[in-house]
Parts: sequence; structure tokens; C-alpha cells
Amino acid sequence: MKDGTYVVRMIEGLPVFGNQINMSDGYWVSDDSGVSVHGELDYDGVVDALSLMDIEDGEIVGIWQNKGLSYIDRAYHFRNRSTALKAGEAFEQIAIWDCATGTDIRI
Repeated sequence: MKDGTYVVRMIEGLPVFGNQINMSDGYWVSDDSGVSVHGELDYDGVVDALSLMDIEDGEIVGIWQNKGLSYIDRAYHFRNRSTALKAGEAFEQIAIWDCATGTDIRI
């Protein structure tokens, strides 16, 4: 699965990703309800992770990899860097995503 942020659609009870969301400003922050797995996520792994997270139609999730782990988390967009960093700290995240530069900001 390609790293990125996606809207989840439920079709016949199964989660399906729509197009990737590409923002040119602001910051993506994940909450602490996500799932991490060793290695890359395949489709079955994504479905299992979303089931564990009780994802509903229309929710936004981020998928990314770091040091041999794949993460799938609910994602929230913030326009303000300071607010995004505070949310990231509150959710005990490793980093937030800077949409303007296309890089992560370590917390």
C-alpha cells in the first residue's frame, strides 16, 4: 500500500480506499487509535487494521512506514503548525506531516 492519506468508503461492509488526498498546505496529524504492523501492509492487512479500528464510511486514514513498521491511523488536517504539533504530542505521535514541504516534522 502506498504511503498517503485516504478517504475510506465502505462497500458491502468492506473498506475501500478512494483517491489519495493531496493537500498543499497545513499538517496531517494521526490520533492514537491506529494499528502498526511489521513489514508492508497488503490489502488484507489494511482490511484487518481498519476492522480493529472500527473505521466508518467517510473517515480519513493515513498510511505510512517507518523503520520496518507500517502504520495506519485516523488522520486529521490542521492549518496551524503549533496546533498540529500540540495535537501530535497529545496523541503521542512520532511526527506530523507538513503538506507544503512534503516532509515529516519529528516531535
